[in-house]
Amino acid sequence: MEDESIVVPKGFNLLVDIDKTPKLKAVIVQGAIIFAPKADPNHQRTFDAHYIFIDGGSMEMGTAEFPYTSKLTMTMHSNIDDPYIPIYGNKCIGLRYGTLDMHGVPKTPTWTTMEATVERGATAIQLHEAVDWVAGDQISIASTSYNPREGERAFIKSVDRTNPDRPILQLEAPLLYRHYAEDYEVGTQEPREFISMRAEVGVLSRNLIYRGDPNTSIDTEYGATIFMHSPGDDSLTFRASDVEFTHVGQAFKLGRYALHMHMIGAVHNSYIKNNAIHQSNNRAVAIHGTRYLRIINNVAFEAKGHNIFIEDAVETHNIITHNLIMKVIRSMSLLNVDQTPAGSWITNPFNNYRDNHVAGSDRYGYWFDLQVHGMGANADTSICPENMKVGQFIGNHAHSTGRYGLRLFH
Repeated sequence: MEDESIVVPKGFNLLVDIDKTPKLKAVIVQGAIIFAPKADPNHQRTFDAHYIFIDGGSMEMGTAEFPYTSKLTMTMHSNIDDPYIPIYGNKCIGLRYGTLDMHGVPKTPTWTTMEATVERGATAIQLHEAVDWVAGDQISIASTSYNPREGERAFIKSVDRTNPDRPILQLEAPLLYRHYAEDYEVGTQEPREFISMRAEVGVLSRNLIYRGDPNTSIDTEYGATIFMHSPGDDSLTFRASDVEFTHVGQAFKLGRYALHMHMIGAVHNSYIKNNAIHQSNNRAVAIHGTRYLRIINNVAFEAKGHNIFIEDAVETHNIITHNLIMKVIRSMSLLNVDQTPAGSWITNPFNNYRDNHVAGSDRYGYWFDLQVHGMGANADTSICPENMKVGQFIGNHAHSTGRYGLRLFH
């Protein structure tokens, strides 16, 4: 019934195999809750709640080996005035001493680049490599001008695979901006050298969707979050792949980020891979007091504030590889530094950044804002980030940023 709560006790398993749930108040998971897909890939299920709290239990929407193969949309409700689960908040999944698995059907690749320049008003783009994207998928196309806000979203009308390695996407509506895609020759010496300057294109659609209620999340800038916290190395596990996170993040609230790994320590078993995070009112991924997290091959589009956020300068050994961060939007409601946001804000250098692209940001691509000591909740004078070595910073790209692609300050 509407606004009822459910508790799954330890030792019990709840199989969700109904197509539509009422809008539940709270779902407390101490045992296991499993969402079972249908054989029909177009079958649609919806799940609505105000709070989901995984308290030592597990929630499974597919696994890495067996993804959720039909369509599932999980919608979170609540507004800023509703009661909070202490620490974890509202309109959220809270994860404490448990496991959360979210795995949709893979989209390959999650992002690529364009083959050739298109002008404003174009209704088709050609890609630089083969994709398995299909009609109806939503995509994002990077700005390639001096205006970082010219990144735009589009919907695929059809896909021409006459040349499968260079597919042509027909779009449902004309593009609003010109998008550049060429190899730019530099120097006059032999052998000739080229810089690939091509608009990035990411796919935002997934069959597994986690979102805030769109009727309220857009107007109030108060979306859904996933807040993961239990003190102690590997005390929880969060694995997300091929999920669409949209209408997420809660503006005007510190700590209420789209995906927030909070004060855990080492998370060797956790990862965030191949996902799309778009229309976030408050960051994409926050790494707070957390080490060994893998953030790989994701697309972030139209997220406010620093998109990948290393918070207290004690976070080390995290792997941030081959992510596409697009249209980073400044926020006037977070930290002062979010008024001049970066695709990634790096307060401790001992992390690993490889082959990421920041394509359009109101201010910076990558900002090394190295701190004298650990700060905030992790204030520690024995940790000196500004004197630590860089883990890796290799093959990263930035363009169409409001000021600098790479900033080293202080």
